[in-house]
Amino acid sequence: MSVDEVIKSAIHRAGVIRVRNAMNPLLWLSPVSAIICWTAAYVFRDDSILKYGFAGLGALPIIASIVGYFLYFFLDRDRLQSEEFVLKERALQLRYRKGASAEVVDTAREIVRTENLPGGFGHGDES
Repeated sequence: MSVDEVIKSAIHRAGVIRVRNAMNPLLWLSPVSAIICWTAAYVFRDDSILKYGFAGLGALPIIASIVGYFLYFFLDRDRLQSEEFVLKERALQLRYRKGASAEVVDTAREIVRTENLPGGFGHGDES
């Protein structure tokens, strides 16, 4: 596998990520800024102030990600869930508030009949 194929594969896999939560911006920022800052720290390895300054600056997003994760974990766990999960959960909560039952239906075992549907269907034009 050539280097070009590896890079294309990595870019394709990065574009496939579909989990969106409050941590994504920090998780994307961490490796990008760390690589840039640590490269600068390596370039300025002879100057101890710049070397340690860039190394510390590169570590800040990683530390912020860890702190942010634990803050969300203890204060608001919904922010760690994906957007799709939160939307489906809220839709279910609204449905239950309106009086829908919490009955679990196994569609693989049960044949759906029109009489069993919630609200049902009428018999044509009959009222």
